[in-house]
Formats: sequence, C-alpha cells, structure tokens
Amino acid sequence: MSPKVSSMWADPVVAALERKPWLHWGFVYAFGLVFFFCDRMLALDAIVRMYGLDEEDKTATKLAGIALGTCEDFFCLTYMVALLWIFDWKVQRVAYFQSKKLRERLARFVVYLGVFVMFTAPFVANGLLERIRQMRFTLKFVKMYWNERDAASGLEVSPHERNETYETALVTALVSIAFGAFSATWIDLSQWDVTQFFLSSEATAVVKSTKHKYEKLELGEYATDEPSTTSPIQASQLTHPAVNHVVSRHKSMLVVVTLVVLVLMVILPTGLLEVVQHHVSPAVAMVALNTTLSDIFRMITGEEFVPEIADGTLDSVTRYLDTETEVYTLAKDDVLYRRTTEFKGELVFNVSVDPANPPNVVVVVVESFRYHDSQYLVGNNTYLLAEQNITVTPNFDRWAKRGVAFRNFWSGWQTSRSLESILFGQLPYASITETGTTTGHKRVKLAGMPQFFKAKGYEPTFTTGCRIDYDQWSSFLPSHGFDDVLDQNDFKRLAEADFGVKHKDWELQEDGGKARAMSYWGVHDDIAFDVLGNILVNKTKAQTARKERNEPKVPFFVNHYTISSHTPYEDRPAWYDEYPKPDFSALYENEKSSEYVKNYLEMRYFQDMALGKFLDRMDKEGVLKDTIVVVVGDHGQGPEYGKIAPEYREISSARVAAMLIAEGRLGQSAGLLVDDVAEQYDLLNTIMDIVGLPEEGFVQDGIGRSLKRKPALAIAREHVIWSNNPVRKMSVVRGHQRLQYDAIANSIALHDTDKDHDLKHDLFPALSALEQAKWLELRDAGRKVSAYYKKRWEYKCLLETEC
Repeated sequence: MSPKVSSMWADPVVAALERKPWLHWGFVYAFGLVFFFCDRMLALDAIVRMYGLDEEDKTATKLAGIALGTCEDFFCLTYMVALLWIFDWKVQRVAYFQSKKLRERLARFVVYLGVFVMFTAPFVANGLLERIRQMRFTLKFVKMYWNERDAASGLEVSPHERNETYETALVTALVSIAFGAFSATWIDLSQWDVTQFFLSSEATAVVKSTKHKYEKLELGEYATDEPSTTSPIQASQLTHPAVNHVVSRHKSMLVVVTLVVLVLMVILPTGLLEVVQHHVSPAVAMVALNTTLSDIFRMITGEEFVPEIADGTLDSVTRYLDTETEVYTLAKDDVLYRRTTEFKGELVFNVSVDPANPPNVVVVVVESFRYHDSQYLVGNNTYLLAEQNITVTPNFDRWAKRGVAFRNFWSGWQTSRSLESILFGQLPYASITETGTTTGHKRVKLAGMPQFFKAKGYEPTFTTGCRIDYDQWSSFLPSHGFDDVLDQNDFKRLAEADFGVKHKDWELQEDGGKARAMSYWGVHDDIAFDVLGNILVNKTKAQTARKERNEPKVPFFVNHYTISSHTPYEDRPAWYDEYPKPDFSALYENEKSSEYVKNYLEMRYFQDMALGKFLDRMDKEGVLKDTIVVVVGDHGQGPEYGKIAPEYREISSARVAAMLIAEGRLGQSAGLLVDDVAEQYDLLNTIMDIVGLPEEGFVQDGIGRSLKRKPALAIAREHVIWSNNPVRKMSVVRGHQRLQYDAIANSIALHDTDKDHDLKHDLFPALSALEQAKWLELRDAGRKVSAYYKKRWEYKCLLETEC
C-alpha cells in the first residue's frame, strides 16, 4: 500500500479517534464481542446436544443463551479493558517510551496480544473441548496437566481432534495478532475513561490542554517541546474556574470511579451470576458460559457461572444410610458424620471370626477389571462373551467359586477415586480435573479402613508395584493412616534381593532389558505379586513367632493395587510375548478397535494368571487360613470404544468384578454369587461388620452398607447405589436398571444393565409419571450427596458437624 493510499485510509481513523476518544474503548469491546460470538456459534449445536432435552425449544434456548452469553462476554471484556487501560495509562508516564514511538507501539502490540490471548484462550478451549470431547474446560485443566505431565504424554488424540485443535489454535493466533497490530497502531485507552461522562465538556478540554505541560514537568530532561495535540488554550486560562472546579471535585470523582468499578466489575457480574445459577435452564446457562469470566469468579469467590443444582447440604442423611442394618448415632441430622456401634439384620452370608483372634485382611484392587470378562459373573448373559463358553479370567472364576462373588458391583472412574470409595466409604470427589488425593489433602481429616484397623490394633500397610507420585498418592497415603507405604522402587529393590531380578531386567526389550517393568507405570503384576507374597508370608511367620512367645498377634491390613492391565496394554514382560495364549478372537475380531481390544484381553489374562499364582501360593503357604482377601476392580474399561474415550462405554467402565475369599470361614456361603446391587463404598461397612467394631464403635462419614446383610426395603424406596464418572456422567443403579444423568444438565436415560450393555434402548419415556418421578428423586439425591462430599473435602470438614 502506497503512503498516499495509506494516508487516505488512516487519516479518517485518526480524526475519528481524536474527535471521539471513546472509540478506542469501543473498538476493543466490539472486537472482543464479535470474536466471542463467532466462537460460541461454532460450539452452539454441540452444547445444546450436551445439556438440552429433546422436548426443549432449541431455537429459544440458543437465542436466550447467546443473549445471556453476550452479557457475560461484556463483563469479561471489562476486566480485560481495565488491564489494558492501566497499561496505556502507565505508558504515558514512563520516560522510556516518551521519545520513542516505536518502543511504545512494540510494547503495546506485545501487551495487547498477550492480554487478548489470556482472556480468550480459556473460552476457545472450552468450545473446542465441547465440540470434540463433550467436556467443559476450566483453568484447572492446566494445573492437572502440569501435575500429571509425565502421564499426560500417553493421552490419546484422534487425527480429527488434532486437526481441529491445530485449526482452532491457528485462527485464534491470527486474530490475536491482528488485534495486537491494530491496537499498537491506533489504540490508546488512556485517551478516555468512563469518568468523563461526569465532567463538563469545558473542564474536559482544560484537563486535556494541561496534560502535555504536566508531562513536561514530570519528564524533566526527557521532555520535548512538541506542541500539544489538544486545542490551544492560553496560559492565562490555566486559572480558568473550570480547573478549580475539577480540582475541587477530585475527591468526589474518586467516589464516582469507585462506584463505576463496583458496578461494572462486581455488582452487575454478581447479579448475572445469580441469574445463571438459579433462574435459567442448564442448556441456556451452558450456551452462555464464558469460561474466562467463570474462572475469574471461581478463583476469587469460589462461584462459577454454571447452574447450582446442589449446594452441598443435605436435608436428612437417613436417605443414604441403611437404618435397618446399621446402628449409629448421628452428630447432626443433616451430616453423615456419625458413630457406628453395631450391625444387625438378616445375613446374606456369614464369615466366622473369633474376636479374640481377628483375621488378617488383604484388599487387592485390580486395574481396569470389568465384570463381564468373567464368565462366572456374566452367567447367562452369553452375548457379552460372543456367545462363546470362554472366560478371560479363569483364575478369578476358580477362586470366586470358593468364596463369595458379587456380580452387580459398581465403581467410579479413575483409580484415585477408588481409593476414596474403597478405603473411606465415600462417593468420590466430583471433579473432572481433581480427585480426593490431589495435592495430598494432608489437612483433611478422614475415617476409613486405615483408621478402623488401627483402632482394632492392626498394622496398616499400603503396597503397589506402581509409581505413587501420580495424583499425589505419595503424600496422601502416609497422611491418612498408612504407617508403611511401599511403591515401585521398594518392589524393585525387594525383587532384586529376593528373586534375583537384575537391575537391567526392568528395562524394555528395545533397551536391552526383559521388560519386567512397564515403560511408565511400574513393576508388572507377576513380579509384584511375588514380592507381595513374600511380604504376607513374612508377616504371617512373625505372627506365629509372637504366638509361640505368648505375645499379642498384631494382625495386619494390607491394601495392594495392581498395574499391568493399565491402558494402552502394550507393555508386557518379555517372557509373556512368547507365552501361548488362549484364542480370544471371538471377543475382538468384529470390533472396530480390534487390535486394542486384543491387547486388553491378553493383558487381562496375564493379570489373572499372576493373581491366580499369588492366591495359590498364599493357600499353599498357609496365609489364607488366617487371612480374608477381597479382590475388586478399581474401575472397569471399554476398549471396544477405542483408546480415545473408553469410558464412554458406560457399563463396561463402571461395573466391576469383586469377590471375597475367607477360607474355612464361609460354611455354606462358600460359592455364593450375590446379585444385590453394591458399590465400592460398601466395602468399608462390610469389612467392619466381618471383623467386628471396636468397643466404642467407629466414627465415619461413609454411605455404604454391609454386604454381609440383606438390604432393607424401606417404605417407598428400594436400595440403590450411586456410581459417578465426573469425566462423563453420573448414575444411580436400582436392581438391574441404571439411570444415567448429568451433574448439571437435565438429560437422562434409563437402561437395563444386563440386557442392554451398550445403552441403546432408553426405558425412561415408557415409564409411568409416578415411576419417572421416583427415578428423578433418586437423581436429585445423587446430585446432593455428590455435592455434599465435594464441599466437605474442599472445606476440610468431613468429620465435623458444621461446614
């Protein structure tokens, strides 16, 4: 563009900005609002599908969401404009920029570009995630990624998702550069501010005319003799009454500025927050959501611009407790904090225990162990095993037939959440980006298995062949009841000392090793179970020696987590590569992700071999004569849906295998297959019921029941469990029906868990109005108790009456 043409285009712009300096602000607001509008439109249909109902007026929802969203965008931009105005105001007073226009423009370009990206990137990321993953973004994702940056390298991303991300990032970068370039050339927000609405035009002119003179006094040797660009006013006019008037009104103007700031940056946004949280539908609120504004408020006030479905309080906790089988004293009617003093009621099975000689207890939590890999648990539902008489877990099945197995057993999603449920009897912390173990939560007081067993005189130990720096287990476990915590480093040391494993053997085959450990997660289960076996044998021998010396037994409680069956199922010991495996082709050959499913099945079989060998050894060594063993999946898995989102196969990812082994203690209950619905959080009360409560009872805040006893059927309700996946959906299961619902949205669906494993037939619309109301009441109760635990984790008041 020639200088002449450039001047023809630029001169009117300069003239307009000089005549109407508020246009500087107007440009920033207009540019930002248009950008937010365009990006919101890209994700509009995806958001309505995620949060809306089929019967809702989608056009009305979109229009209302866009209108409300424009208000949120305006307030978000107000915070951005405030930052940029401060920068521009400061630039006018820094000597470094006064004589160098290029420096000023370069600084303005960098700052405007950076601030624009800072305020728009969360919004853009939210729209992107909603389009490609049906997830909502918050800045907590950044913290999560940093905490789990080593594991995050294994995150699976499809080509479509990668391309969509690159395109979105490129467009956002180009728009940000354009905004920065235009602003560097033309924009100076310090030329105007909202307080000028309250100054007379004459006073405003006087202030402008004196601006250059004041700057010269402040700049000293850096001052120039360039004439002021404002209208010339004689020196004698510096004593104009308007000047005195402005000065006299200085204090009152400070009040005005304060009020303007409060109104635009506090009062009105807070009012909008109230509207979003309580007065619009979830679909409208989520269409309107400006993630950046929401995160600003979350970090300052703890509140977000999303509907507040549950506030973290309960009207009454008896809805969540089995009052017919647990005797307890509540600390307060609306808190789950209570003292359990007795279990009673009709037995489902019995475990014979001598109070004077309490048994040892081992809880083995198996990575990604879904129930339908077991032919024994699946039973007549042969379609889950391709109508073949085949099982992926022959050793689990063999031992389950000797103990008590649970075929209608449910979990949450992700391993850390299983710690919360299994050990402490809770519904896990409801967050996509965090769990109860995140940051270690050292100051959160908890009551669960470690505390119970300590009260009973046991030695609690946590073991795993896995790394425990993931999700801050290394801080969480020692802080919440485990005196001894052994991880992959301890297991490697013990394996090298006791089993002759060479240090080089841990490395992968391509690195010259024997792949006895995984590339990232830890020691494979075959060697980990060998080490665990030695630990249990040595503890049992020590008990025998103490008994011979007429000393107390000191029983042990061990919680062990496995790891080999962790996605992506490609890491395996060198010996297993050559090992003959069953033909599982009927279970994977027709799947879209057939190779991925094949790898899963082979590693599930490997893990089952290691588990079977371990249990057989414990039986042979006499450990099981005095030890009760619980085996349970930490969560399920859905490899049939591929690497990207296996949790989308909802039942596969949440319905897990579980069994209890108590050799010589079960009597006629041996071989029992329990079909009552149960959840991981039931294990705490179950084990306390088996082992026996301390004389003074046990203080806890769980919502589980004892599986040893038949669930009570109270008036107007049946026993249910809640199984939540914060990454995907929440659910409530009653019998063999599962209602899937959202933490915020109104979308729901009801399915038969035995006959409709892939959730293709929604039963809810065909229900009577009364039955629908019952299910919706269960949904609301699930939302409330989930919010209850989340709030009490955050405020560190799980074992307190007030929060």
